[in-house]
Amino acid sequence: MNKLLFLIIINIVISIYIDFIILTDDVFYSHFSEQYSYTRIGQMLEFRGKWLWVTYLITPVITFFKILIPASLVYLGFYLSNLKYPFSDVFKSCVIAEFVFLLPVLSKILWFEFVEPSFTLEEFNSFYPLSLFSLFDSSLLEKWFHYPFKALNVFEIGYWFALAGSLAFGLGQEFNQMLRIVVFYHGSFLVCWILFVVFISLSIY
Repeated sequence: MNKLLFLIIINIVISIYIDFIILTDDVFYSHFSEQYSYTRIGQMLEFRGKWLWVTYLITPVITFFKILIPASLVYLGFYLSNLKYPFSDVFKSCVIAEFVFLLPVLSKILWFEFVEPSFTLEEFNSFYPLSLFSLFDSSLLEKWFHYPFKALNVFEIGYWFALAGSLAFGLGQEFNQMLRIVVFYHGSFLVCWILFVVFISLSIY
């Protein structure tokens, strides 16, 4: 539970840093200046500032379910493979592996803080390092391509290996066996989820 609490705190701190240090009011004024008056933009920013705390409150819930879903899938894989381990042990391994997903967020902060401090909101939202999305001009891609191209990234693969390694180390199992379970059960869910999002996107766009 200490690792989970630490992960939640880091996520909240990163969110606060992005909201108040990276995404300044100037970024939003520049983005919306052609659509709205400065007064209207100021009202929007005031509303944003008033309700940002809600996102920090729901961060623990989002983090918990981000870990619960792969933990449940891996546990199902264990059950079907006749491997008997407490769910709590699987959950702990998933918490450790989840730290991998801090890397793309931290790299995003470092990029826009030091490498490209002058940026637009579109550039910030389109920045997905080491992903298939980063290899293309986002303006030339169909909207429904965006999510799957963002989801296909080095960090996702790194997460699979980190999770397999965490399970192997924590449970005393072979790494290759754990990797097979992770790829088959978690990977299958990810593919289904991407297809679902693409289907929804197609119906919208």
